[in-house]
Amino acid sequence: MTARDEPSAPAPESAGPAEIPVPLSRNRDFTLLWVSQLASVLGSRMSYVGYPLLVLSLTGSPVLAGLVATARGAPQWLLGLPAGFFADRWDRRRLMLTCDLVRFVALASIVGGLATGWLTYPHIIVVALVEGSATVLFSPAEVGALRHVVPASQLRSATARNESREYGAMLAGPPIGGTLFSIAALLPFLGDALSYLVSYVTVSMIKTRFRSAPVPDTKALSLISGVRDGLRWLFRQPFLRGSALMVAATNLVGNGMPTLLVVIGHESGTSAAVVGTVLTVAAVGGLLGSFAATWAAERIPASWIVIGFPWVWAALLPILLVAGNIVVMGVVFGLMLAAAPLWNSVLSTYRIVLVPDELLGRVDSACRFISQSATPLSPLLAGVLLQFYGSTTTVLVMLGWLVLVALVGTVVPALRHPPVLPGDEKQPSDPVVA
Repeated sequence: MTARDEPSAPAPESAGPAEIPVPLSRNRDFTLLWVSQLASVLGSRMSYVGYPLLVLSLTGSPVLAGLVATARGAPQWLLGLPAGFFADRWDRRRLMLTCDLVRFVALASIVGGLATGWLTYPHIIVVALVEGSATVLFSPAEVGALRHVVPASQLRSATARNESREYGAMLAGPPIGGTLFSIAALLPFLGDALSYLVSYVTVSMIKTRFRSAPVPDTKALSLISGVRDGLRWLFRQPFLRGSALMVAATNLVGNGMPTLLVVIGHESGTSAAVVGTVLTVAAVGGLLGSFAATWAAERIPASWIVIGFPWVWAALLPILLVAGNIVVMGVVFGLMLAAAPLWNSVLSTYRIVLVPDELLGRVDSACRFISQSATPLSPLLAGVLLQFYGSTTTVLVMLGWLVLVALVGTVVPALRHPPVLPGDEKQPSDPVVA
């Protein structure tokens, strides 16, 4: 099947062996892949705080510190769609190993520069760009690898475990990185470099092939036409297209919540330390939700989860209107974050199961690109609403938007009746909406 004759409603493909699968905890290749990315993400979170601290210590300029963060994130916009093409056309294992080696060398160069006293600001900018670019290229290849190391019936549990990995590293990485930097400036970057070395070793130990067919001839398809085929396939699939747009719409609220809490805390005279602690506690909600997601993903029909998430957020948000202080608001935000891992894991599973292997990188990258398109705008919109209309109006606007998103998700047939995932065949698939 080519990208030009895809079915309108793709049937789920087998993402692993046909025999009865072993539990994920005893799946050697999944464990290796999971550990590789736990190390990698934890290292990245350590250097995430190391970069601005290092630049401030060298230049004293917040602007230059922010520019490094931008340089690290810019490749997502520049390479997000091409990365999926490369993951589909190149050998995924080699691509992942190459990206790990490139990131190891890049971070090790900062360690060497600090040790010798030759480190410069342009050097840091280049390393941030290289690390960010390699990370963007690595991600769709890892999604393709997950498809083959985990049977289709276990993908929801596997993606839920990946969510716990992300939230755990998000919480542990920054304080570890800050502590290491206070001991020696090179330590967070040494830790990040070593994390990529761990990822390289563990990925190289995986025995399962990362694709179901030989690597396609890269000369048969140009980059532009390849990316276009992936986008065309995605937009012909009502459920995948609609879910990606629903995530983007929901992110308009979710990514504006920290700005809302910070401003409310400032206006109420709450100290910066308390506000920061509240946001950290809220992030713990996401971690706890990721642990529960593994259990819930095996018991709740995916169709319920798809349309239920926006309703959960819409039900929680009005509490902010009557909350007496910033701490209660942080708890509400934590509950909202707790629901996110289950939703993310189910939508990720749909992409992995439904998309043909030869298009998986491009379609997954396109979905990520769409769903993250609103991320930079969300804090800005929240700030504008807060400055000109106040916190109450801002919450009401967010609530109205969430209710609209939830209603659309409920009434659109493709989202209300999504394809059946492996493991849902014997569960009720028609969500009950009050």
